[in-house]
Amino acid sequence: MNTNDQWHLGEEAEEPREELEPQPPLSRAPTVSNLSRDRLTRPVYVVTAELLGWSLVALYALMTRLIALGARPLDPDEARRALAALAIAKHGLAGAHGSWITILQGWIFAELGAHDATARIVVALCGLLLVASAFAMRPYLGRAGALAFAAMLSLSPSVTYFSRTGSTAIASAAFMVIAIAIAESMRMRPRVVAAIGLGAAIGAWLSADPIGYATAAAVAVALIFVGIYDALTTDHPRLRARIWWERRRALVIVTAIVAIALWLPLTTGFFTRSLFEALRSDLGAAFVPPTISLRHGLHTVVPILGFYEFAILILAIGGAATIFSARARSSFAVWTLVWAIVSAALFISVGANHPGAVVGLLIPLAMLAAFTGERMHHSARWDSIRYALAGAAALTLHVQFLTNFAYPAPDTSEAPWNRHALLFWAEPATAIQVRKECARAENSVPIHGASVVVPDDAPQLAWCLRDLARADNAAAASLVVTVGPTRSGAVAGNPDAPQFGFEESWNPDFQKLSVTSALRYWLTMRAWSDVEIRDLEILIQRHDR
Repeated sequence: MNTNDQWHLGEEAEEPREELEPQPPLSRAPTVSNLSRDRLTRPVYVVTAELLGWSLVALYALMTRLIALGARPLDPDEARRALAALAIAKHGLAGAHGSWITILQGWIFAELGAHDATARIVVALCGLLLVASAFAMRPYLGRAGALAFAAMLSLSPSVTYFSRTGSTAIASAAFMVIAIAIAESMRMRPRVVAAIGLGAAIGAWLSADPIGYATAAAVAVALIFVGIYDALTTDHPRLRARIWWERRRALVIVTAIVAIALWLPLTTGFFTRSLFEALRSDLGAAFVPPTISLRHGLHTVVPILGFYEFAILILAIGGAATIFSARARSSFAVWTLVWAIVSAALFISVGANHPGAVVGLLIPLAMLAAFTGERMHHSARWDSIRYALAGAAALTLHVQFLTNFAYPAPDTSEAPWNRHALLFWAEPATAIQVRKECARAENSVPIHGASVVVPDDAPQLAWCLRDLARADNAAAASLVVTVGPTRSGAVAGNPDAPQFGFEESWNPDFQKLSVTSALRYWLTMRAWSDVEIRDLEILIQRHDR
């Protein structure tokens, strides 16, 4: 036996290598790569589902807040602020009265001109800021919860309506959400910069609208309740409070100094009115006696939630159930639940329960509903749940379109049996006829030297006729505006010019509400009870020269 043939351990034999054939020489004309294709097909950014959702919400909010912003005439409160802003644009801050929003609006008038759209631009931008502030709530509501919060604010018929009608309650709500987000971030990472930002947000929150004091009271009471609960359920509460104060004292002082330093000039209109007068006026508007407020609050706030904000209300109930069942264990979730309960009790009883006050209640309800959205998104049944949510969003979109674009302002020429009215018109709303009639009257007098007399209780007429000089008495005026009585819509029609219905309000009679009329109202916004219409006459006087 040949020893060379014996088997032994060793390295494996290499596989035979195939001899490579010599390559042919390259062509004289080398292939040139398609640089244009390479550049255009290069991936730049990966769009996630969350980013796409935020982009759609932002785009939708931008369209619904800014498109046709001046389509409806200014309501009385809007007109008063616009006239004050116009005075600031012409004469500066001397003698000006109003919040920082009015002052900022005056600067915009000075640069862009005074129009119905520019009279609402500051509040509309604050409405966009309110939706954008939901992004800062991602660490506390969750990714899906914060996106749901933003979507609910964007789709909300009430938030959209008051963002488009110049309600300063929207500005107060926007800075309230910002203040809450900053305060929560300071719990995890206390910083002096955050304390300064929190103080600035609180100052803008309280000074934007009287409703800010009501919402601040609800926030404070909710914090007190949660604090008492923690003191009763934790060990050594006094020691914990002392340690917290020692660690956070400097930040609390910085926040308080910045908040007061900003709130004081903004509340007093940069010291154009006394602090006592400003506080008395704002607190009187924010809180009303319960003897006259409870019934009015039930008839103002609750129907808006039921007819317009049903999706937020249902999801908020689900969020409360989630927190009660201990499936959302964070202290922020518990505080949100207490805040929503306190806000509901406040705004229905002694809070500023004019229609715009519903915004102060919708914010905690929407935040509570966001916990429901976060929980649903973590559920294995999400693929089927999302279709139900899409249906609720579609129904809300239907109401949003009717309240903000189909019937944004009263039409006093409608037949008594076919009146369309919104629940927001518990306070008088300006009719769409006002612009046309004012333009007709203004075109009937000479361009130069014409003057007008407008009563104090018709500021929207003073705004529409702002280009005419104000006359000292009716005898010397070219136009004399006379406000008539308020009559039931069942007998008030559209009188012949120069008299017309210029203001409409609706305080619905719920005893006349049935299932059929409720469904018809929800589908068409046709009122189930009589509205009230206030007439006005514009007398044209021609003086011989």
